[in-house]
Order: sequence, then structure tokens, then C-alpha cells
Amino acid sequence: MSVSGSRAKLKDAHRQLLVAWQRSQETWDDPVSQALWRKQIEPLETTLRSVLNAMDSINEVLERVRRECGDDQSA
Repeated sequence: MSVSGSRAKLKDAHRQLLVAWQRSQETWDDPVSQALWRKQIEPLETTLRSVLNAMDSINEVLERVRRECGDDQSA
């Protein structure tokens, strides 16, 4: 699977997590759920942004390598 495909899957999984969390909050909104959000789910936002940025960087490098290797093969 490509980096961009993996990136899309990761973003979709995150979206699904947030949808499920919102649904759970309709019936579960107490100090325990708030602590779970604060300690587990909320920190994922920062980590996810970092991971997605890293995946973008990796994808750029891989694209550059493919272009350069393609140029070498055609010479």
C-alpha cells in the first residue's frame, strides 16, 4: 500500500474514532469519560498531526526517488 493510501486509512480511522466518541457522549458524560478524553483521545490529535506530517515528508522523498530513478533508467 502506498504512503498516501495508508495516510487516508489513518485519517479515516481517526474520523471513525471521533464519531464513535461523540455517540458515546450521548449516554456517557461523567468525570471518567472526561478523563479518558483528556488522557487518551485528546493527545492523539497532536500525535496524529505529527504522524501525518511525517507521512507527507516520506511521500515527498519517495516521489523524488522515483523521479530520479526513472530519469536514470531512461538515460
